[in-house]
Amino acid sequence: MTFPVSQNLLETILENTHAFMGIYDVTNKQFIFINKVGLKILDAKDLKEFIRLYPHGFRKNKLSIKQHDDITSFLNIEKIWAEEVLFESHNQREFWGFLQISKFDFLNTPHYFIQIADIGTRKYAEQQVIDGELRFEALFMHAAIGIIMVNREGEIVLSNHFADVLFGYERGELAGNPLEILIPQNVKEKHKKTYENYTQKPQDRAMGVGLDLNGRRKDGSLFPVEISLSHFKSGETPYYISFINDTTFKKKAEMDLLHKNSEIKKLNDSLEKEVVNRTNALVETLKSLERSKLELEVALNKEKELGELKSRFVSMASHEFRTPLTAIQSAASLIEKYPNTEDQPKRERHTQRIKAAVGNLTDILEEFLSVGKLEEGKIITNTTTFDLPNLVQECIIDLTSLTRKGQLIDYQHIGDNNLTLDKSLLRKIIINLCSNALKFSPENSTVELSTENQGDILILKITDRGIGISVEDQKHLFDRFFRGTNVTNIQGTGLGLHIVARYAELLNGKVTVKSELNVGTTFTVIIQI
Repeated sequence: MTFPVSQNLLETILENTHAFMGIYDVTNKQFIFINKVGLKILDAKDLKEFIRLYPHGFRKNKLSIKQHDDITSFLNIEKIWAEEVLFESHNQREFWGFLQISKFDFLNTPHYFIQIADIGTRKYAEQQVIDGELRFEALFMHAAIGIIMVNREGEIVLSNHFADVLFGYERGELAGNPLEILIPQNVKEKHKKTYENYTQKPQDRAMGVGLDLNGRRKDGSLFPVEISLSHFKSGETPYYISFINDTTFKKKAEMDLLHKNSEIKKLNDSLEKEVVNRTNALVETLKSLERSKLELEVALNKEKELGELKSRFVSMASHEFRTPLTAIQSAASLIEKYPNTEDQPKRERHTQRIKAAVGNLTDILEEFLSVGKLEEGKIITNTTTFDLPNLVQECIIDLTSLTRKGQLIDYQHIGDNNLTLDKSLLRKIIINLCSNALKFSPENSTVELSTENQGDILILKITDRGIGISVEDQKHLFDRFFRGTNVTNIQGTGLGLHIVARYAELLNGKVTVKSELNVGTTFTVIIQI
């Protein structure tokens, strides 16, 4: 038989087939041809490399001798074999394919034409014919996919054996008939318009993606199909090719899967009800145990934290109490040496030292008491309305005793003077941050203090030009007992900023810090009012 424009047609088929296609020599038990798509799918450069990489095929689960014989026997009778198979490339990449095998004789030698299509996308491709018209005829006529070629008028020019069998016609019977004989009656008119539009602007594309398409057999029965379209020209004469795949197996598998899923759902529903009925008591017991476990964990963590707090307190107190106590003892001893009336100024100087040392001890104890109350949740906010600038001025007066030579606190306020908040906690925050700023700033320096009442937000800023805080220390600045690496020679407990942060949380606020070593530090407290 002579095929019109065979070479162009074969090239079109090969270039548009997005699936593995190969010819297997049954006598010599090896592939004699594999298309480029197939080689790419299996990560092989050429046929020689493929044969070397896959001496025993590329099925994930190898066929037993009996399975192999069964397929061979089936092909000898039916000529076409199809199944879903899990494949594996030489680099262990797995993929599922719909395998279709058709048997044919070429030059009196049995051959298999093998197609492997991706089950998910069902793409079809065309292979390039390299061996001339006889090989083209074998490839085209025995392809495991229906191929129909029509002219511009929609007349069937050529159909392969698979298409003939698919639609129930004898070999060559379709040639000369209009394409509409394969279209269901209810969509013929729509198909004519679609076909006319396609011939006006033909392009290689999938047809009916996402749609349920049907083909019409010779006896009038319908069956589900997937169709891809391609085109080529012989001279100035256009031809159009349809690649047709019977999806009956796929539809049946989908229906079987839906049916099985439905049965599994019913079984799961039944099992779930049974499990719920049988495990209610167990769930309640587990909940009770979980509650007990959480309570024990909370109690244990509190006990652990309390132990750590006591341990750190003892360690810190032994160090921090020693200095003021030594100062008290020294001052008291010196006072004894000044019994005369004219020694009163000297006695007063040492008395002031005693008072300052007692004040330090009081501050340390106050910080520990505050931490204890915070940890136990005993501090409750008490909201009142007060004059914010007046409060800050009172704090500045209280801080006068802490200022060193030439130190000043410069205060600026923006916004409404009246503020509704816990006055006591805000006062403690201001005192603590300002005392820190004074403590870590040099003589003759100014601490900048500002407040801004925006109505729903209070912004408090304290800026100093002191020794600053390193970036690494800033990460732990608000931890209990933490002190910066550059302040070890300056008295302190490491609790002040921790307390400030907790007070800010109670006021629905947050404390942030921006600092640079030997440049200064700015603490910003933002409180949602």
